[in-house]
Amino acid sequence: MDAAVQFPTTPKAAKAAALHLSKRMSLEQSFEAIMRNGIEQILENEVGVTRFHDMESLHQMRVGVRRLRAALAMFDEVLRSPEEIALELVWLMDQLGPARDWDVLLTETLPQVEDALPGNPALAGVRDAVQQARLASHEQVAREVSSLRFKRLVKHLEQWVDQRGWRDGLSPKGKTRLKMHAVDFADTVLAAEQQRLLKRGSKLKGATPEQRHRVRIAAKRARYAAEFFASVYPARRVRPYLGAMAGLQRQLGLLNDGEVARKLVCKLCAGNDGLREGGALVCGYLACGEQRGGQQLGRWWKRHAPVAPF
Repeated sequence: MDAAVQFPTTPKAAKAAALHLSKRMSLEQSFEAIMRNGIEQILENEVGVTRFHDMESLHQMRVGVRRLRAALAMFDEVLRSPEEIALELVWLMDQLGPARDWDVLLTETLPQVEDALPGNPALAGVRDAVQQARLASHEQVAREVSSLRFKRLVKHLEQWVDQRGWRDGLSPKGKTRLKMHAVDFADTVLAAEQQRLLKRGSKLKGATPEQRHRVRIAAKRARYAAEFFASVYPARRVRPYLGAMAGLQRQLGLLNDGEVARKLVCKLCAGNDGLREGGALVCGYLACGEQRGGQQLGRWWKRHAPVAPF
């Protein structure tokens, strides 16, 4: 009797492994650990993205890229990073972003509209069109992540970290700074990221989508900084801040998802008579939701903005 055929199953999407830094670690040691952590997250999701078009794997790879970019920005004044790496990480984000937008539209945003307008036949055509666009986008991402360009980026990153390439061109004073304690650097970074967030968030009332997006980016950077260095602080001080940042990101993310979804649907349905009615329903619903969400965001900010970094 022939052995049963084993069909491949979608691998589980990999979130970032917990970082365990210590107060005794140097700034250089902490940076190296953070970079390796981000590279690992990207690589562990590669198969899910390229072979299975897995939505969560793509999301986690994108998070890994964002975390690497955030780390490079936070350490920029102390460590030298090649411009090529920064540019290639932007390229990779640009490849992953559209597929993630279609995923969110299909699985999160569109179901909200369908729940609000149950049984409306005009929405069925929009869903079919969105599904086709999502599939095409995932196929494109799979090609790019399977490409030689992606492999070169990962190899460049790994070699740069292995060889501590950030030391190239540093002055003796700069190399001495690498020996400072991670916790001292963390105090400075957390304060700077929080200040950036408060400055941008002070104009949230009546903010445009572009202004809200800037606040969202600042909130992500503040949260990543807190997550990077969380292990060198008492947990009782870390949890409230991370909770506040996660909540703020959630509120801002919902508004951003609605804005992105509205643009995607309007573009998808433009000039297509069969999708015109369904597209108008979706775009109208999302426009109303944006107004309500903006008001809720302002109230949320007033309650949680005072939460200080640990």
